[in-house]
Amino acid sequence: HPEHEQVLIVSPCSGHGFKFSPVIGEIVADLVTRGASRFDLTPFSLERFR
Repeated sequence: HPEHEQVLIVSPCSGHGFKFSPVIGEIVADLVTRGASRFDLTPFSLERFR
């Protein structure tokens, strides 16, 4: 969440996107435990809507 660092918004996807659930889980685990992901998440940033 842009205003609350302790809030993480995650979508498990739908339809064909369900197959990405394992990598989404890895990303979430990295973000929660390490504060960063080994994957480039720039394309999914909320900043892209500003």
